[in-house]
Amino acid sequence: MTKKSMIVPFQTMLQEALSEYASNGDLKKAAKSTSMAMRMAAAFIHGARVFDIDPSYTEMGELEGDVFRMADGDSLMTETDDYIKAWFLMELLAKEFDIAGAEQITIHVNVSGEKAKNQPRMMNELIAAMANASKNDTWKKCRCVALDHLEWFKKVDPMYIYSLTHFNGSVQCLSTPA
Repeated sequence: MTKKSMIVPFQTMLQEALSEYASNGDLKKAAKSTSMAMRMAAAFIHGARVFDIDPSYTEMGELEGDVFRMADGDSLMTETDDYIKAWFLMELLAKEFDIAGAEQITIHVNVSGEKAKNQPRMMNELIAAMANASKNDTWKKCRCVALDHLEWFKKVDPMYIYSLTHFNGSVQCLSTPA
């Protein structure tokens, strides 16, 4: 039985992830979340640097080496907000807890040839949103939450938060035969 994805506010994500990681050095609760962004952040903590998103994978995801394979549910290619939340959260966790590799994150979104043909605009929007994250309303909300809660951090400061304007990694939409 697949859990229904829920929209989790970024403030909740950030608070829970910082608290859990600070208390036990892991994100076990986040790994079981219905939020795609929280599962991606948990996988990042466990070493994932490549996120392979494909509807044929298990929605909760599986980590193999530095690759985390998961589905994002029925709405593949429409979860741009979750990708931005995940990236912003990973960047903040990396800085706060000295976790290397945030600049190496790669996201592969696999879509069928039919879906790619029918929804090229959505794929282009995802890539553009990640490349120009600071123009996205979700990014602005994430930034405001982080700035409003600087007391949650020891190493993240306003200058670092303002430096997060675009995704330094790679987002690729891969088309598979229909």
